[in-house]
Amino acid sequence: MEPIILSQRYRLVELVGAGGMATVYRGQDLLLERMVAVKFLREPYASAPAFRERFLQEARSAARLDHPRIVHIYDVGENDHQQPYIVMEMVQGSDLKNLIRRDGPLPVPQALNLIRQMCDGVGHAHRAGIVHCDLKPQNILVTSEGKIKVADFGIARAFHEETADAPEKLEQVVWGSPHYLSPEQATGRPPTPATDVYSLGVILYEMLTGVPPFHDPDPNVLIMKHLREEPISPTQLNPRIPPGLELLIRKVLSKEPSRRYRNADQFGMAIDGYMQQGLEHTRPQATVQDTTPPPTRATPPPPSYVTPPPPSRVPDPAVEEDTQPVPIAEGPDMLLWGLLAVTAIAVLGLIPLWLFGVIPAYSLNTVPLTADPSPTVPITPEAGEIVSVPNLVGLSAPDAQRLAESLNLVMQIEGEQETTDARPGAIMQQAPGPGSRVPVETTVQVIVAAGRAFSLPEVEGYNLDAVQEGLESFGLILNIEETWSTEYRGLILQQMPDAGTEMRAGDTLTLTVSGGMDAPISLQVNLDNKAMLEEARVARLGYQAGGIIPVTLRWRCLARFERSYTVFIHVLTPEFTLAAQSDQEPMNGLRPTTSWTPGEIVSDLHQVRIPANTPPGIYQIRVGLYTSEGRLRVVDSGNTQVLDDTIFITEIEVEP
Repeated sequence: MEPIILSQRYRLVELVGAGGMATVYRGQDLLLERMVAVKFLREPYASAPAFRERFLQEARSAARLDHPRIVHIYDVGENDHQQPYIVMEMVQGSDLKNLIRRDGPLPVPQALNLIRQMCDGVGHAHRAGIVHCDLKPQNILVTSEGKIKVADFGIARAFHEETADAPEKLEQVVWGSPHYLSPEQATGRPPTPATDVYSLGVILYEMLTGVPPFHDPDPNVLIMKHLREEPISPTQLNPRIPPGLELLIRKVLSKEPSRRYRNADQFGMAIDGYMQQGLEHTRPQATVQDTTPPPTRATPPPPSYVTPPPPSRVPDPAVEEDTQPVPIAEGPDMLLWGLLAVTAIAVLGLIPLWLFGVIPAYSLNTVPLTADPSPTVPITPEAGEIVSVPNLVGLSAPDAQRLAESLNLVMQIEGEQETTDARPGAIMQQAPGPGSRVPVETTVQVIVAAGRAFSLPEVEGYNLDAVQEGLESFGLILNIEETWSTEYRGLILQQMPDAGTEMRAGDTLTLTVSGGMDAPISLQVNLDNKAMLEEARVARLGYQAGGIIPVTLRWRCLARFERSYTVFIHVLTPEFTLAAQSDQEPMNGLRPTTSWTPGEIVSDLHQVRIPANTPPGIYQIRVGLYTSEGRLRVVDSGNTQVLDDTIFITEIEVEP
């Protein structure tokens, strides 16, 4: 089968990502012999001529941006089906969101270094008159050397401006996750460079704490939080954040754009100023000699980019001339000693009140934790990576669970406490305490505020967004498992435990939710203990005769292959008559199985052309590996059906 080549230049190698608005392929530039990323605009937007033209026009504008901190756009075009695409720089690394999930909260120096690089790239765009409008960690790529690349410049703006065809769907696609949405965007005001500054502030907050400043399962409620609420102090979530840095974060998260820095360049200068102040405080200071005469005029301090310096006083020449050093009297200062004595008596008088009043009242009705509540946890060199325990007290059990998991900690509910001082399901106590330095995977034991027992309702068949807030308001911890399905994305397919089960705050409810056809099809099929076919992706289920079915397979190598195996993909009728097939080595021969190493993941794109005379109907897609000696044996069918060592993927329909 011939590979797909765009404009006689870009050969598609494999599907590497799919989202609500675009799909991304790894490609090869045959002319310049380099790897590229090719992003296709998805339906229904690719079918709207005005929308498609706006997409290409904004991509051409963004292609003018030439900066080492911005993903370069090399080319734009349309394929044979008039589906627009953008050819971009291929960045080797991961996105910032994965980095935060894996390592967050990030150390302060690392977070400042990354945000400073982002300001460089976004500031270059601001000077060129382009506002990103959709900055989020998923759009920030981080190389293995710690260098960042800002992606998707101009694309969000194209989605924002074209609203004629599908305004409701378009709004959902433009903004994606509303965690990084500025207040002015939420109210429909036109974005400015200060809009990007707000989003950068949200990203900095998340890097330093491990979580965004606002969270709610309902996007509308989340937007209202951006408009009306102030975020939790980042130092409550990460005590290592310096106070001066917290002031800077609060400034860029101001609701009013005029209170923020006007653009990313100014924000970057503020970061530089803050880091410079830290260096000044850590440098060795010159020794002051007793014989040095006092200066007649104070040296002005360096400008602060965190808070504006107070207005300087205009000196009066007459006063300045009369100002002389005040002689210090010899001997003890009796006034000072008198004040110290009064203070000591007052403090001693408070001790009985503390012992017999405050401490008993504070200790009333507490439930002791089974674990040692001491914040000091012995750490050995073998303990691995060390993180700070966040402050979970006051958070709901679901939010506390998410925060703990973001730091690779395990939250365990040890019991409940009857109280009227907190809402049911809120965390009352924790051990180890906030700020404790512990190894990852440490268990944080918590006590939750008791709530009444209730009967679990039936939620199967409902949309997750419609019921998640209500379930979490009872203090339930939701374990959401997304799976491939032909049902619309977000539909709850199964719940565990069943409806009618008695539940309490802190209990776990597992929901299996449809990820739509963008979600991978989980397979987990073991082939002769040599390879695991973990999952597959099929772009859609309906095709025309003569069309092409793209199938992406995800292999995990279990043991070394002595021979090179060919991947077969069969399209079969219900009577198992072969209608179409594809036979090729993985990645079109670029990665034969003999080159795989144990533990390696291979993402393998295949394309099956449906013959033009294929009658309409339902067909199966089955795959496997073979050599001239036969098919590779399946020893564990995993999550699917296996027949004669052929693995069932899904059914597709050839439409009339």
